[in-house]
Amino acid sequence: MGNEAELFIARSPYVFGGVSGRRERTPFSILGIPLDMTSSFRSGYREAPLSIRVAAQSLEYFSMRFNISIEDFLYVDEGDVLLPQDGVPRALDVVREVAGYLLGSGRIPVFLGGEHTLTAGTLRAVVDSFGRSTCALVLDAHADLRAEYSGTRYSHACVVSRLLDFMDKDCIYIVGVRALSREEYEKLKSTGIRYATARSVKRVGIRHLASSLQDFINSCGRVYLSVDVDVFDPAYAPGVATPEPDGLSPSDFFDLLYEVVSGKFVALDVTEVTPPYDPSMITSILAAKIVIEFMAGLYPHVLPGRA
Repeated sequence: MGNEAELFIARSPYVFGGVSGRRERTPFSILGIPLDMTSSFRSGYREAPLSIRVAAQSLEYFSMRFNISIEDFLYVDEGDVLLPQDGVPRALDVVREVAGYLLGSGRIPVFLGGEHTLTAGTLRAVVDSFGRSTCALVLDAHADLRAEYSGTRYSHACVVSRLLDFMDKDCIYIVGVRALSREEYEKLKSTGIRYATARSVKRVGIRHLASSLQDFINSCGRVYLSVDVDVFDPAYAPGVATPEPDGLSPSDFFDLLYEVVSGKFVALDVTEVTPPYDPSMITSILAAKIVIEFMAGLYPHVLPGRA
């Protein structure tokens, strides 16, 4: 990487799908962030980047939705962030620095988590790079709007609250939410953050939701996509830290991605995969598929020039 940020990178013994491309031929960089410090139910996030990389070996690289194969351009697997163990704020500072370097080098980063708390670092780097018109499209079963949880403001249950520390509430849209406390519900209403529950997605349909999201995206300078894999029903993604019934299906997500992806998207994170609770690897396989479809959908918009 040619920068001091490289000091915080450890090369993984496996790369995503078993292959890493040439930097000059691809805008995409995959970076593992094995953050696993605030688990409140089932831990094991730290194993996710490796598990997702291995799972990708089982998948085809041709996207039938986007009619493109990512084999034509691939990605660079940068490795994993070396995280300090002296607290989440310090870890997020390192994540922000490494993510910022990738963005400053013109890369489109794909972050493999790791607990959802990491988004407070990666998205901060995106806002640093592209300004406060940057928006967050967050897919999550939970609102993550607690002021603090288990005595800390930096928890997987507080992610959206931490985003509000440096983003305007009009720049956040949460999709798939179906599990929150009364405090979070009241905060969701009082702040006016836009959201779509999992139930409403099923009732109104993907095209209606996509229309609403298009209006949101049109108001944004750039868009960061954050996918907490517990947004999916546990039938499809059992290997997560805090599973919640009555979630989205993979088809819901991929159909929605097809409708909304554009050149405004500048980064993706996939978080909360918990391999110790995923013996069949179907959760890791779904996470890997999200990465593949995101790159396939975005690539026509970013080369030869950004939209």
